[in-house]
Amino acid sequence: MRKLLFMVAALALANPVHATIYKWVDEKGVTHFGDSIPPQYADRPRSELDSDGRVIKKVNGPLTPEQLKAKEEDAAKQKQAAQAAVEQKRHDQALLNTYSNPKEIDLTRDRNLQQVDLAIGSIQTRMKSVQMRLDDYNKQASRFTQTHKAVPSDLQNDIKDSQTEMSNLQSMLAQKNKEKTDMRARYDKDKQRYIELTGQAAVNK
Repeated sequence: MRKLLFMVAALALANPVHATIYKWVDEKGVTHFGDSIPPQYADRPRSELDSDGRVIKKVNGPLTPEQLKAKEEDAAKQKQAAQAAVEQKRHDQALLNTYSNPKEIDLTRDRNLQQVDLAIGSIQTRMKSVQMRLDDYNKQASRFTQTHKAVPSDLQNDIKDSQTEMSNLQSMLAQKNKEKTDMRARYDKDKQRYIELTGQAAVNK
């Protein structure tokens, strides 16, 4: 620190007209002081000091690619957080405008779950029908193979089509079951948020 003050004082005495002393670091990491910045270091970070060695201004150089990337990522996170806050505010207002108490959320959830259950039941009924048909086709094919006869192409196609239909129905059933789970979780989350916003206690079913 004494060395720094000595150097600044010396520069100030040598250049009484210049009240500002510049401090910069070269490409080798060596710190320099002067009454002006050499052109080759004009784009590097620097500090401006007064005659007492106090920093009165800092000038950052151009950002490195890593710093630019970090800055862009931070800006993206801030933007995402701001959008999430706006969406949360909109959702909160929709909850307050839609429901009068937590019980209404339960009733709405149950109505929607009932619709999903009906769809699941319909799919399961279709699956039973397809399975019965497929079992019958397989029995027919088995009789041909047991007598060492070729299975007719139309029967092979019927088996293949039934297997495809069953696979599609299984996918639909899995999707509906996931929809049911997600729906229940969404309404439970909405109910908890509504209670937080209004201070109303949950009503036991």
